[in-house]
Amino acid sequence: MSDNNNEQWFNQDNDAPRKKRPTGKKPFKPTAKVPPDPARKGPSAQRTTAPAGKRPQKPAQRRPSGKGNLPQGRPQGAGQPPKSSQGRPNPSNPNQKRPDPAKNPKGNPGKNNKHKKPEQRKKPVAAPPAKDPAIPPKDAKPTPNEIRKQSSRRKALVNSVIAVAVVLAGIAILLFVVHHLFDYFAVKPNLEFVSNGNIEHTIGARAIIVRDENVVMSDHGGDFVTQAAEGSRVAAGQTIAMVVPSDMQTVVDNLRNTQSQISDVQQELIAQGDAEGAEIIYSDIDQSLSPIINMLRLDSIEGNLSELSSYASSISVLLNQRELELEDLDFDDERLRVLRSDERGYESQLQSRASIINAPEPGIVSFKLDGLETVLTYEVLLNADAGTIGDYINSAVGVINSDFMVEAGDAVSRIASNEQQYIACFLNESDAPSSAFEVGTQHTIIVGSEGLSIGKCIVERLTPTSNGNYLVVFSTTRYVEDLLDVRSADIEVVITETRGLRVPVTSLVNPDYSRGVASIYINDQGFCVELGVLIEDYDREFAIIKPMGDGTTPNLQTVYITNPSSVSPGDQVS
Repeated sequence: MSDNNNEQWFNQDNDAPRKKRPTGKKPFKPTAKVPPDPARKGPSAQRTTAPAGKRPQKPAQRRPSGKGNLPQGRPQGAGQPPKSSQGRPNPSNPNQKRPDPAKNPKGNPGKNNKHKKPEQRKKPVAAPPAKDPAIPPKDAKPTPNEIRKQSSRRKALVNSVIAVAVVLAGIAILLFVVHHLFDYFAVKPNLEFVSNGNIEHTIGARAIIVRDENVVMSDHGGDFVTQAAEGSRVAAGQTIAMVVPSDMQTVVDNLRNTQSQISDVQQELIAQGDAEGAEIIYSDIDQSLSPIINMLRLDSIEGNLSELSSYASSISVLLNQRELELEDLDFDDERLRVLRSDERGYESQLQSRASIINAPEPGIVSFKLDGLETVLTYEVLLNADAGTIGDYINSAVGVINSDFMVEAGDAVSRIASNEQQYIACFLNESDAPSSAFEVGTQHTIIVGSEGLSIGKCIVERLTPTSNGNYLVVFSTTRYVEDLLDVRSADIEVVITETRGLRVPVTSLVNPDYSRGVASIYINDQGFCVELGVLIEDYDREFAIIKPMGDGTTPNLQTVYITNPSSVSPGDQVS
């Protein structure tokens, strides 16, 4: 029975039409029948093999049951024969019974089931459209590489957003800082009260300075050592200098070294505050040094070095005066007492062999000579012709120097016995009319190199010349000590002077000097207001103004804006 059934099954399998294999693949070659391994648990162990030359029928697909082809809950074990993929008996196991077709309607047709309709061939199903491999399906899970790429994109996006935010924040901070810096450094209005002042119109000239002086001669030659400060007042018979023989040069050097040490110790004690009254002395000398230093700076900026010797001489006089005043102070210091004792010892040695020079009369002493002391006198300035005086002006030195080595019969000092000095210069008629300098009139002379403004200088002589110039000789009793070592200097003679309410010319708005009108900006209850004014006089720096008509503003209580370009009328003034 089993043999017939098996034969029928094989015949039917042989009669089935052979399917064509796809193009490009090798034709099917039957392999030798290999007995299945009963212990194997997979679909491959349950397949049947066809006889040689016959292609086995493709087994029907079964519903997966979790593990292999076995039903769930029934593990294959010993005593259970393996089954084929379509439920047919395995030819390798002849003891296996063929299932009953009535009980297994889905089984393969045989002799006993010819009444069943032949199985209809299924229509071929169209293949699904090809999908783009670059586009993953919707329900497909991302690969680790795709996850890393997505994470990198998210990080890059977050970093880009953060960078943009940082840049925007930096721009905002920069704008904030620039705004406040611009507001801080922006030009703000400067406010000042209107004040009284004067404007001077001057004319420049080169002048020579003459004093009535007595010259002191030396009977011996040698090293000249001063005993009085330059420009100081001395009494008659007072020792003003010594002429030391050349073999006493070592004693002179020791004396000067000791005096230098005394000055250093005094400076140290003053800096520590141990010298009462020294601050006042320094303050007075500093006030005198300030204009000289300012003129020195101005000339240095302009490249004018012609007056350096004059500045040095003036500074030396003031420093000597300071040292002389500091000697009168009580310095309670042991080092100073020792140095003072050494100084007196050296001076005693020098006096024993040196030639002593005393002042023949009271007056202001100077040790700087140029040889014109006995030539240029007051009588010469008043009586000599203008050409001769012009030659003296052109040949005179600016600052007189001193010499520390003298010969017997040389002039070593001069003493101005009166408090009067004379200033002679030539002016041009085109710059200032000679009628403005009549004899007896008073004028102001400014000596820029010394920082002096000498007022009330009286005209003593006025002599016209043939080339349009005229000689003017002034006399004054002021600043004789300050100009004692100056023989010639550049001066400025004030021609006219105007006093009134003075403001800088930079504070004038739209000035019309030909008409004498302008405007100024004033502070009126915290706001900028334009006010018209009249210009009475002006120079390169200042202008004298007054109210228009019957107005009372501006006055000394008016607050004006010195830099009007920083505001406009109506702006709030802070």
